[in-house]
Amino acid sequence: MDKSKALQKATLGGSLVAAITASLCCIGPLIAVALGAGGFAAFAVFEKWRPVFLGFTFALLALAWYLTYRRPKTSCEDDSVCATKPGSKRSRIVLWFATGCILIAAAFPTLSSTMLRATQADGASSVAGANTAVLKAKIPGMDCAACAVGIQAVLRNQAGVRSARVSYDTKEAVVQYDATKLSPEKIIAVIDQTGFKAEPVSEMKLKERGP
Repeated sequence: MDKSKALQKATLGGSLVAAITASLCCIGPLIAVALGAGGFAAFAVFEKWRPVFLGFTFALLALAWYLTYRRPKTSCEDDSVCATKPGSKRSRIVLWFATGCILIAAAFPTLSSTMLRATQADGASSVAGANTAVLKAKIPGMDCAACAVGIQAVLRNQAGVRSARVSYDTKEAVVQYDATKLSPEKIIAVIDQTGFKAEPVSEMKLKERGP
């Protein structure tokens, strides 16, 4: 492998790592939920470094493009072997694929908003039954829609919770729960275990709907 190809691979790899690191504030909570880990607020520390890592991401990506598409130092005719060698085509395919992955990773905080809306569409609010109560809580520390996705998933997995919607825009959670199985304090504690502190705003008992 020549030095140019080695440098191209290094810049592409570095760009991908930088893009993922730049979005760890949003990727981290989803990974934590998938692995069953409780606390994921620690990933928020990456938010303040996001502009720096994004700068590295696109600087390295631009260098990778330059190394892949620059003209060779030696002259090469259009139909010659050096102009059509498989390595060159393979490198360009890898570059385009890697660029797509890098752009998705870099844009993940924006994409997580779409994910949140999708999860809320899937989890329609349940019909009020006996002993159903509603708790509304503020979660001011959320810094990404993916945090809301993670907290919402944790709440929905909690026994006694009938529905949960967490909004990143309003920084609020609305939870319907069975008052015989859960208390507002327990729900607040469940949210706190994610690393994000919740503040109860209001609570109410729902009336059971008739037939």
